[in-house]
Amino acid sequence: MMSTEPTLADLVATNPSAAKVFQRYGLDYCCGGKQSLKEACAAGRVDADTVLRELAAAETGGGDEVRWAERPIDQLIEHILDRYHAPLRAELPRLVDLARQVERVHADKPDRPDGLADLLADVYAAVTSHLAKEEQILFPLIRSGRGQNAYMPVQVMVQEHEDHGQNLRRIRKLTNNLKLPDYACASWRELYRALGELEVDLMDHIHLENNILFPRALAG
Repeated sequence: MMSTEPTLADLVATNPSAAKVFQRYGLDYCCGGKQSLKEACAAGRVDADTVLRELAAAETGGGDEVRWAERPIDQLIEHILDRYHAPLRAELPRLVDLARQVERVHADKPDRPDGLADLLADVYAAVTSHLAKEEQILFPLIRSGRGQNAYMPVQVMVQEHEDHGQNLRRIRKLTNNLKLPDYACASWRELYRALGELEVDLMDHIHLENNILFPRALAG
């Protein structure tokens, strides 16, 4: 029987479909992945028994989702580069432009996401720098078999992941939790839809690195 004692990170590593359950309840399985399910539910005022039931259902219907903790590190890195790094570089500039358009067109509306475009521009700059460090320094070090020597670069990446998490929370605050007004135009709706997708992708991305790739690399 499933328990509330395992960490969020371990639960997602062994059952990737658990991520969708945690997303629904606002449980942080990436930067906060070292919390036990019991601790996370208590902090978030979420009923642990309800989450356990949904986790059991997700595990049963999980299908053929890849368990990256069981795959070779080279495959995991390639997956991160293809699934997350390349799309982020393309998507973030689009979101900056969309946010500027929405702020400009709806400048007279009190619930417009004022300041969102500037925040997303900062996110783009931070993420671009972060990806370059991983691709040029950390990932080659791991792939060369010297992952045990990567402690300091890993700590830098983990801290920057914390910063990305803070930015996701700022986006939530500026957008009233991505809640759209009834009169929102198509661009506004697309912006918030894409921001929701960005949040999920960043959380999955950070989880794969913090909780699977980095520990395996450091362990040799």
